[in-house]
Amino acid sequence: MHYVCFHYEFEHQGDPDVECSAGGCPSSGIRLPAKIVRTDGVDLVQAGNTVVPAILALEANGYAVSQEDNQFVARAGNVRLAAEDPVAVPGLVKLAETRRPWRASNSETDDVMSRFHL
Repeated sequence: MHYVCFHYEFEHQGDPDVECSAGGCPSSGIRLPAKIVRTDGVDLVQAGNTVVPAILALEANGYAVSQEDNQFVARAGNVRLAAEDPVAVPGLVKLAETRRPWRASNSETDDVMSRFHL
């Protein structure tokens, strides 16, 4: 079977239900369990024992992590994410992956501010 990898615009031979190593391919990542399955049963609270795992997780996902003045900085390609707390940096990664553009609109800000004490 042939199918087109829309991100890279070239044709693969094979089964689309089989993992493809080309990033962005429709079948890349199919072996990864759903987000709910990957986090099922996890009860995690930010504390001192999450600092090292946060840095290791960033490095495992291809980020070069450095400490610059009072910030921890994760870089990959032209991406730069920084926070004073290294545990916050993976949150910035997820924010950048999930929201493009990442900034909240005025109505989104108003909605969230009405629901939370921020």
